[in-house]
Parts: sequence; structure tokens; C-alpha cells
Amino acid sequence: MIAVYSVLFWIYLALLTAVLVIIGIPSIFFSKHPYKLMSRIWAKMLLLFLGISVSTEGLEKLDKNSHYVFMGNHLSYADIFVLLHVFSERQFLFMAKKELFKIPFFGFALKKIGMIPIERGDHKDGLKSLLNAAKKISEGFSVLLFPEGTRSSDGRLGSFKRGAFVLAGRTGNRIAPFIIRGTSDAVPKHGFRVYPFKKVHLKFLEPMNPGGMKDKELLEHVRGVMLNELGQKDNLSTGE
Repeated sequence: MIAVYSVLFWIYLALLTAVLVIIGIPSIFFSKHPYKLMSRIWAKMLLLFLGISVSTEGLEKLDKNSHYVFMGNHLSYADIFVLLHVFSERQFLFMAKKELFKIPFFGFALKKIGMIPIERGDHKDGLKSLLNAAKKISEGFSVLLFPEGTRSSDGRLGSFKRGAFVLAGRTGNRIAPFIIRGTSDAVPKHGFRVYPFKKVHLKFLEPMNPGGMKDKELLEHVRGVMLNELGQKDNLSTGE
């Protein structure tokens, strides 16, 4: 039964993405950000299909008029549509790995939403991505990224990439760490099976000012705060 449901979900995901992209094309001529609404509809409909219930904690810590560099742990592809749903009223952009932009329809949608591709392992392109993100922040957007750079296989917090902290340090924007739980129960990293009616909890921790901290110090501090919230010990090296 789960196998059949999983196949239906991936078909639904592909068709929903394609349909919303096509519907949104005419609105390019009438709206500056035509795919913002489409992304919210996409996220909501995927959550409904999966029967995921989302609870949040700590949203009151975020100033609606401030711009942040959001950083959180990464467990599942489901993280994306959970966050799109929770942040439906906030101007923000994801920084996502470049490979996602090559997926038919989905990649097109990411570009139109204004998402920023990251080329992993290429320092020149990585710098270009950070400059692009800094420009978006200056235009009034918050930026959201996963400093691990990939989904966790076992729920443990992986090592962090330094680029996220270079961005926060250079722009001076406050970092808003968050912890997400439960998405890997619904859409695990490995395999194609998905599991309905799971509970997801998203907790926002206290925003922090980068101040005069060096990139590595900032990385270690934020990672330590997140590890503490997760109740995990640090047994990995940090920064690249």
C-alpha cells in the first residue's frame, strides 16, 4: 500500500509542478513576482497530499520588518515545502544546490521564484552565489539556507559550510537558526517511499547578531547552539 501511495505522490508532485509552472507563465507579464503565489499553492497542496501537520515554535522571536539569514538543519526534501508554507507571508529566498535547477519544470520554477543556485565545490561560482544573495538582502529579502549543504542521513547535524557565515558576516544581518523535526519520517532521504500523516515541528531559536565575530567563530557558535537544541554531541569537524 505504501509503495502505491509513494508512486502516486511522485506522479502528483511532477504533475502539480508542471501545471503550476504553465499556469504561471502568462502572469509573468503582469506581476513582478508571479511565482510567489504559485510556490505557496504548491507547498500547501503537497502538505495536504501527504497529510503532514506542521506546528511551529518561536515565531514571535522574529521581527516581521527585519531581514534575516535563516539557517537550519536539513533532513528531507519535505523541508522545502514545509518552510515555504510557514514563510508564506515573508519575503525570502532559498539558496539551493545547482543540481535542482536542472530538473524539468521544477528548475524553471526555482529560477522564476528567484531562488539562488549554489555550485558546491566551485569557489568562484560559490562567491558569485554569495554576492547574489547579498544583493537580494539589500533589496529587502531574507535568505534561507542549509549550512550542512545536504540532507542528513541519520538525523545528526553534519559539518557546516563556511559560505553561509561569510554572507551573514558581510551583510551584518542577524542569523535566525531553526530546527526542523519530523520531515524525514514523511519523506526519507533514501528510497522513493513516502509516509503520510506525519507530524513536523519547526522551532526558531533566538536570532543572533554576527557582531565582530570571525566567520569560523560564528560558524562554531551557531552550530553549537543548534547541537544543544538537538541534544547532540559535536563529533564532526566544521567548516570547509
